[in-house]
This record gives sequence, C-alpha cells and structure tokens, in this order.
Amino acid sequence: MPLEETGVTIPTLSRRAALLVAPLLLARPALALPPRQSFKVVREGRDIGTHTVTVQQAEGGLVARNEVAILVRLMGITVFRMAHLYEEVWQGDQLASFTSREDRNGTVKQLSARQQGGALVLSSGGSLPAEAAPLGWWDPRRLGTRPLFDSDDGAALAVTWQRQAMPGGEVAFTASGDTNGEARYGADNAWLGFKQRAEDGSAVEYQRVS
Repeated sequence: MPLEETGVTIPTLSRRAALLVAPLLLARPALALPPRQSFKVVREGRDIGTHTVTVQQAEGGLVARNEVAILVRLMGITVFRMAHLYEEVWQGDQLASFTSREDRNGTVKQLSARQQGGALVLSSGGSLPAEAAPLGWWDPRRLGTRPLFDSDDGAALAVTWQRQAMPGGEVAFTASGDTNGEARYGADNAWLGFKQRAEDGSAVEYQRVS
C-alpha cells in the first residue's frame, strides 16, 4: 500500500481561518475512543514514568482525564520529576471546559478554561477561539484540524503537521514547530505509541501497556 503524506502549518490561534485548512488531515470519521489507554514512558531505554488516559462518555460528549507521572534519577539522585493531571470536557466537537495541574520539580502551574461568549476564556487571562483545544495526543481527530494551546500554560502553539497513512489502517502524525513528536494510531483511533525529543535532547518513547 503506498504511503500518503500531507502537511499544514497553523501559525497562530488568533486566526479563525486556521480552522479551515487541511481537511485531508482528518484522521477518520468520529468513532468511539478506547475507554482507557496506558503507556510506560521510556527515556534512552530506561523506564521513567507512566501516562494514562481515561475516556468516559457523557451526555452530548465525553470527559477525558490524562495522568502523567515522570521521575528521572541519575546515580540514585532525582534530577527531574513531574506530575501532570489534566481533564477535558467535550460537548460534541467543542471543548466545554478544561482544567490542568502540573507539578514540575516542585513548581506548580494550574490552568483552567471554559466557553464564554463565543470564546474559550483562560484563567491565566485572555481568550482563545471557541474551537481551540489543548495539545493532547490521545485523540488524533484534533491534530491538524483546529488551533491548539499548551496544556500547562495556555500558550498558543504554532505547529506543522504531517500525516502518513500506513498499512492496516494505521496512521502516523508528526509535529514540528512549537512542539515535536510522532504518534501512531490504529484504525479505531486507538493511540498506539509516541516518541519525541525531550528538552535536554534525549529520546523519549511511549510504549502501550493496555
């Protein structure tokens, strides 16, 4: 089966026109997502943490909860730790509300967002287009199809996406720009794996556990 590649850059969240670009990047028609997806996080061949996504169907939409726990030690000394919990409430194809709490090496960041007056209003101040969503690799249907923001501080993200169709109905999305990474998905939209370069340049990979 030949591979197909397309790409698009979404330069800023302030432009609603970004919502109209790259219809070819739609992963697949809306399907029920797996209720639980768990990964171990591996850095340079060593296990350093976990990432678990739970999805519950709700009236008119769904609730997705992401829990990330990372701990990096060198010679028995903790050099990095992070606990990140964020929850998305969706009504149809629109994010109704969002909450996030990240503890990175003892520094805590909290963020929330909600729909108000035709915009997504952030607790940090300011607003985003109503169609905006946090960068979240668990659902491929948002990648390249809508403006995205950073899940820990609400910053707009300028991202270039490449989509690659693969045998067996799988698809891979690769991001570059304000974020980097490559994720794979099954024909049922299940998140199969992920890899990226961390801030220190090390290779990080998500390996599916369940």
